[in-house]
Amino acid sequence: MDAVVVSSPVPYYVLSVSGAIDPAVARYVKGGIEEASRSGAQMVLVNLDTPGGLLDATRDIVQSFLNAPLPVVLFVSPRGARATSAGVFLMMAADVAAMAPETHLGAAHPVSVGGGLPLPGVGKSTESSSNDSVMGEKAVSDSAAYIRALAEEKGRNADWAENAVRRSLSLTADEALKQNVIDVVADDQEDLFDQLQGGTIEKNGRTYLLSPVGAPVVTMAMSASLSFLHILANPNLAYILLMIGIYALIYEFASPGIGLGGVTGAICLVLAFFSLQLLPLNYAGLALLVGGLILMAVDHLVLGHGFLMTGGAVAFGLGSFLLFDRKDPAVRVSIPLILGTLAAAAAFSIFVLRTAWGTLRMKPSTGREALIGRIAEVRDGGQVFLEGQLWTADGYGPFAPGEKVRVTGLEGNKLLVEKL
Repeated sequence: MDAVVVSSPVPYYVLSVSGAIDPAVARYVKGGIEEASRSGAQMVLVNLDTPGGLLDATRDIVQSFLNAPLPVVLFVSPRGARATSAGVFLMMAADVAAMAPETHLGAAHPVSVGGGLPLPGVGKSTESSSNDSVMGEKAVSDSAAYIRALAEEKGRNADWAENAVRRSLSLTADEALKQNVIDVVADDQEDLFDQLQGGTIEKNGRTYLLSPVGAPVVTMAMSASLSFLHILANPNLAYILLMIGIYALIYEFASPGIGLGGVTGAICLVLAFFSLQLLPLNYAGLALLVGGLILMAVDHLVLGHGFLMTGGAVAFGLGSFLLFDRKDPAVRVSIPLILGTLAAAAAFSIFVLRTAWGTLRMKPSTGREALIGRIAEVRDGGQVFLEGQLWTADGYGPFAPGEKVRVTGLEGNKLLVEKL
């Protein structure tokens, strides 16, 4: 086994991962490790704070950790940070797993994505439920075997790692250290390096002797393009962009003008669909959401009686909840955001309906129909005086000159009147 002695002048690289694990984060970590390897760095330190993320992106990062030609140290920090769900897999794959006090990890049970969630109030057939159960069990078994292999390779508690997947177990930093789930508990980066100083790491047939204390540091921030992709991979932002895009197009079709609504809608929808392809999209949820918005828009345009609006609101609400996997907090839309958007859409629809209904009930202010309901004065010869003109009138009972009558209708050029 070759021994690689690392002296203090050799720099180390620092990466920081915060938020959900998505393709942008995977590219950032992979690129950072490759850059550190090319520059001859002694190790890579990854500061981690994540609620979880996507399985494919997590596997990409795990492969980068395992195949890196230098040690990878993963540090859950600062205090109060977490490494849950996908973060546990990264912890098990790191050459050194460290945590700051008041941090925790665990709850790595895989969640269903892409349509396995039943609609509320709608039962599933026995065969469908059985198939979902089998697929879910396969996903759990696959993830459990994967994380167990990682833990055994790094000499960590493989039983706990497997139970973190099967039973969603969680641990604090101190508990994780006692149960051999992690290697180090450190107050901060300086304390971590003091504990690593002079230690050895065996990896891929080589032994690395670390000397991080006093070594130069190279901090690699996420590039502007990857930061933009990371922001777009936020399910809440994808949801908001989708709403703005659809409503902007509805506005454009309802009142064609200079095209501001169309341009805004097109840009937001392009960004929204780009964001959706980075997330575990449920196509049934997307169809319900878009269909609900279209139904509510049609109700506005045709001045319906609220039936389309009601159905659209129900479809919109269901689609919003089913758009992404609701079990994983890293890839779900915020419930307050969904409820707020639904309430705003419903309030707007009610406002439009009330305005339209009030408009329909308003009396005409111009034309012949505007004369109905007016008060006229009877003159001689079966005529009445109204709006500065004499009109031929017909009505029930004799009318005395000077008597006030109300116009009830029109018959050709004759007014139909009645006594007040």
